[in-house]
Amino acid sequence: MADLKQRFYLFLAGTILPALIYLLGMTWRVRYVGGEHEKAFGGPLIWAFWHSRQFPLVYLYRRRGIVVLASRSFDGEISSRILNRFGFRTIRGSSSRGGARSLIEALRELKSNARVAFTPDGPRGPKEIAQIGAAAVSVKSGAPIIAAATASNRHWKLSSWDGFRIPKPFARVEIRQSEPIYPSDETIKELNAKLQIALEEVTRLADRSVSSKGAAD
Repeated sequence: MADLKQRFYLFLAGTILPALIYLLGMTWRVRYVGGEHEKAFGGPLIWAFWHSRQFPLVYLYRRRGIVVLASRSFDGEISSRILNRFGFRTIRGSSSRGGARSLIEALRELKSNARVAFTPDGPRGPKEIAQIGAAAVSVKSGAPIIAAATASNRHWKLSSWDGFRIPKPFARVEIRQSEPIYPSDETIKELNAKLQIALEEVTRLADRSVSSKGAAD
């Protein structure tokens, strides 16, 4: 049972924090790159993005019925409550707790034509090293993966294991997506290696884009 401090944090997660995220998101200047890949695909889809870069997506992809994997820890409970307020559905589990069950649930969602989001390096790292969950679900379901990255010209960087980023008010934010990565005859490990390369590439390009535009202002 949650203690008083935890209950307070859960109250914030269900009320005040979503309102603050919404107000902050309204001020951003957003550019989408590669969104045509997502729009052109009508079937089940897997999104993958680094744990540290997920914050803008909570606001920008709200109310789309996307299913998000969240850990079974207390931090995961806070994340789930915030995500639920923005219209996401959550599957609870991680590589260390409930991992197999969460992947099975993700497969069920994909078979129902859902779109499922992974942070392949979450919930505890190593930072920006893709674990095999997204690739495993892709191989077993046949659903392609889109690697996504967010970048901003001005943000707060937290002292967490991943250096979690929160774009500041009126920041320029870019959402960049790769072409779909389709599973074929390769192993899960081989597909995961492709995902690692794609994530590194979209992150590099997104960072370079906001940096060059910031210098031009």
